[in-house]
Amino acid sequence: MADSILLGRAPRPTDGAQLAKRIRTLVIAAEPAGIACTSGIEAELDGADVVRLHLDLTGFVLAGEHDRDRVRLEPQGATVAREPAVLRDLRVHADPMRVSGAEVTLEASLADVPFAWIETDNRELAVELGRPSAARPLHGHARVSVPKEQLGRAVLGLAESALAERGISVSRLDIDVEATGPRDLRLTLDGKVRKGLLGASVRGSASASIDDRMGVTLTDIHVDSGNPLVAAMLSAARGRIERFEGRRIDLASELPEGIRVDDVQVTVTDAVTIEARLA
Repeated sequence: MADSILLGRAPRPTDGAQLAKRIRTLVIAAEPAGIACTSGIEAELDGADVVRLHLDLTGFVLAGEHDRDRVRLEPQGATVAREPAVLRDLRVHADPMRVSGAEVTLEASLADVPFAWIETDNRELAVELGRPSAARPLHGHARVSVPKEQLGRAVLGLAESALAERGISVSRLDIDVEATGPRDLRLTLDGKVRKGLLGASVRGSASASIDDRMGVTLTDIHVDSGNPLVAAMLSAARGRIERFEGRRIDLASELPEGIRVDDVQVTVTDAVTIEARLA
């Protein structure tokens, strides 16, 4: 993810209508060429602070990594001025939006999100998200839902950039999730990956148990490949993989300061739905 997001030319907007117009330009740059922007955007400013920003991203199509207009998403100049601000009320709705062909339903609400207006040496205007703190934590909730048969596509679309940075491409990723208890899941994946000249199918599975203190315990972890060379490499790494067997991962302690997840619920029906609340 970019450190800062381009919002046109400096100076910063002075009213909500101007800010909404600039955000619409950003949304268009994040969609594939030729897609009509249908997003609804409402904004209200109070000086540098954003009183409210409500985004209806229903129908939004997230472009693939190579289709996004990076010149219109990220500033090209060096930062010469920074003005701290707060986004007091952020609400995002999508029913649905499309990520890598998957229909993702989203409802999110956040309060008191710190950010800064950035001006560059070539008069670009950008926003840079700040870090919450113990004295000023984030509050809100989020609910995201993806049809089970489309889950792999959605995950692949979101992970595409991180994988590309490691020289890994994935042509196929199928993920299945089965609820085996109120807080217990069984996950399986089957994918086709390539790194350099080496391509292979990879299969994996694991069981996950989530406790009421935001801990996840993984068991019955298995990873294999139909490619003998890759299978041998995975076998050599089995010791590192097995270190996660039965180990409780404290997700709460891994979160940055100022972000505390009070509760997480995972529901599996025809769709996989994750709900989280920030304390």
